[in-house]
Amino acid sequence: MYRFKLQALLDHHRHQEEVCQKELAEAQRTLNDAQEKLRRIKKDRHENIQKLQARQKERHNISNVLIFTNYIEQLSRDIEAQMQQVRKASKNVTQKRDNLITFMKKRKTVEKLKEKERLEYQQKMMQAERKFNDEVAATRHFRKM
Repeated sequence: MYRFKLQALLDHHRHQEEVCQKELAEAQRTLNDAQEKLRRIKKDRHENIQKLQARQKERHNISNVLIFTNYIEQLSRDIEAQMQQVRKASKNVTQKRDNLITFMKKRKTVEKLKEKERLEYQQKMMQAERKFNDEVAATRHFRKM
């Protein structure tokens, strides 16, 4: 029976690949959440700009306009901060994807080696079986003589 001498290494690479897949999925969720939060902040800022423009047309007092202006400025700062979070999360996703690709390549390399060795083992077994069958046939042939 064939036994791969590097099976422990292959199992390790598979485990590392699974860990990297989970880390990538988590990083992708984090990125999606950050992008969604950025979208909400931008939408909120857009809505408040429209409200401010409507209030300016209605000639409301200056304190309301200042409140809206300050809030919109704060939202703009929040957008910048959130964009930084999105960039950071995107960089993390890229790093996790690269790690996963590295472990996938390592695993595939070891799997190819395993398959090559398995095929060599099968060929040796078939040769040994043919040799044995030839010897049995030769022995039977000489007994009949």
